[in-house]
Amino acid sequence: MSRLCRIVYCSRSLLKGSRSDIEAQIRTILAKARTNNQETGVTGALTFNERCFAQVLEGADDDLEPLYEKIRRDPRHTDVKILAQSNPARRLFPSWSMAYVDSPSGHGRHPLTHFSFEAALTHGAAPEAQLLLNALRQLVVAKTKADSG
Repeated sequence: MSRLCRIVYCSRSLLKGSRSDIEAQIRTILAKARTNNQETGVTGALTFNERCFAQVLEGADDDLEPLYEKIRRDPRHTDVKILAQSNPARRLFPSWSMAYVDSPSGHGRHPLTHFSFEAALTHGAAPEAQLLLNALRQLVVAKTKADSG
């Protein structure tokens, strides 16, 4: 059996069109990811800020390697950079085939407010990856509670 792997990456979007066109493209990405991930046991979370994607993928090494290669070659984005890759003891998103978290518009208390997509792409620093993981986890837990409450 393959061990659990987590990949955190960021990329620049090449999606084109109006805001509603881009939102429709994101919905299509999510629907396909959720279906495919459910079949392979991959979990994770995605966020998008109109210029960049950031995503956490969790699953067996044998499933994540080909998935990440497919993602890396996807023409809907460029400058794909792994921020962190690890073999954690447990998943952070065990019940989400692919959670989606809207990026904040403006400032405020949104946990992603302090995540810099640009810094992550430029420096690829582990602290950015940890900030992203913490923010996504906080938002997904809140979303799970709201959906079940």
